[in-house]
Amino acid sequence: MKPIDSAPTSEPEVATVPAADADAVRLVALDHGPWLEVQRSLRRALEARGLGRLTAPTTVVLNDLLDDAVKTMHLRVFRRIVETEFELPVAGDDAQVKSLYAIEVAEHGSQNVARACEAAGWQIAVGFPAPADSATEALVGIDVPFSWNADRCQTRRLIDALEFRLDVRESAGGTQMLLTRQAGQHERIAAPELLAGQARLASMERIFDELGYSLIHFSAVGDILAVSPSMLSRLRIDRQEAWPQALARAIPLSFHNDIVWGLALAEGNGAFENFRIRVNLPGAEGISILFNVSGFRHPDGTIPSLWQVVSQEEGSGRLSEGSIVSGMRIHNITRHYVPQLVEQKAREAVRGGKDSITNEDRRVAVLFCDIVGFTSYVERNADNESIVETLNFILSRVSRSVTRNRGFIDKFMGDSIMAIFDDPADAILAGLDMQNHSEDINQLRSRAGQQTLQLRIGIHWGEVAICNVGTPERLDWTAIGDVVNTAARIQKGCQPGFVLVSAATRNAVEAVRPGQFRFGDTFGLQAKGKRDELAVCTVKPAAA
Repeated sequence: MKPIDSAPTSEPEVATVPAADADAVRLVALDHGPWLEVQRSLRRALEARGLGRLTAPTTVVLNDLLDDAVKTMHLRVFRRIVETEFELPVAGDDAQVKSLYAIEVAEHGSQNVARACEAAGWQIAVGFPAPADSATEALVGIDVPFSWNADRCQTRRLIDALEFRLDVRESAGGTQMLLTRQAGQHERIAAPELLAGQARLASMERIFDELGYSLIHFSAVGDILAVSPSMLSRLRIDRQEAWPQALARAIPLSFHNDIVWGLALAEGNGAFENFRIRVNLPGAEGISILFNVSGFRHPDGTIPSLWQVVSQEEGSGRLSEGSIVSGMRIHNITRHYVPQLVEQKAREAVRGGKDSITNEDRRVAVLFCDIVGFTSYVERNADNESIVETLNFILSRVSRSVTRNRGFIDKFMGDSIMAIFDDPADAILAGLDMQNHSEDINQLRSRAGQQTLQLRIGIHWGEVAICNVGTPERLDWTAIGDVVNTAARIQKGCQPGFVLVSAATRNAVEAVRPGQFRFGDTFGLQAKGKRDELAVCTVKPAAA
């Protein structure tokens, strides 16, 4: 399908709802920039009421409501485009519209439909009313220019858990959703109580029942000594028959190898936690239960163990077996190889109930930093000092400048680094910080009789696509587009020891933070692969 270049020719079904307040955030898409603004406003609204601790779960609720509202709005506008511009008869055929919309998003992203919404006057307004003294207080107001059913909310249980309420009001202009709280709720408990013996036992018994715990005691050689009846019930083993033999056959050999025999070699009490094991239901082919098992090895060699049901599935299942502790140890090793932005977005996806990171278009500052002449330096100094230690030392200082100024390392490329920033001023601050550290390092190297290593840094500001690139076996979630290529070209054209920025970067910073930096004269840079010269300038701190 070709890109959408024009807006719907007909008016929306209903007029756009007026903003809830003058400072409302207006959305035509849940892009990165507007979503950050929504998050900041929500955090301020909750902190003003002493509810800052509820920011994370409330953000999940708000994301759910806005994500559905935006998708609904996009589908409505896209339907009109299909009917009027493409002249396809899709009236009443939701499945066909959704199929065509999925093709459009796969080929061009959602920005074309978002632009069509903006041109047609469709938008979603998100307002954050000031704190009030009324019995029922609105925290967030969402105005949408169409009818919206409250049943579409997927976070109802979380709203109830937060002791909030979602009110949905229909009007001639569309729908207003209000997330409210009752006055007097969310008061902190002055002091928690200490559970006494009997209360503690009662609480543990309730936890056992609610979480589906069962007990199995094994001998030192792995024979079953005792089992709670609930385990037999979960495995559908008839207690009237030869259940000891049936249960012994159901416990996989891997459990004995990893736990029973493995604990014999363990130091201390041989305690283990969250060992995952899959048990096939006897007589039910293809059905299995995944358990979390914890326990310890008693001084007499016996092994009391606690079994909790994680899931019951058909087939092999998706959740892996083994020790969660071992998995965490592996994660602690591999996390250093995962880009910071990927880990942050993965956490956001999990909090939002998603199991993947979605592509997004956003405006960012892209910074490239390169160690000048490092290749020739390696050839001349391979026998004199540790090249790897020198490289890692310099890159670690560069990385600290990025994180200190709210940036993210996208990738390392030999002796170069690529980083992205939401604020172009932060990118400049990071670049200047890198050069300051470089001067300090080179002074020390010069005194030690070592070759100095200078940096050259290029920065460009604009819209990029941050998306999944690669194959299912190996994916990168990285920024791509002309902005990235241009930033790399600017860095290559930078003189050692300087920070060179594009005119677009300078203009974006000056529009928001005038006078913070001292920019040099603009000049043209002829870059490889570019027909026209790039307008660039050097930058220094305003006090320099």
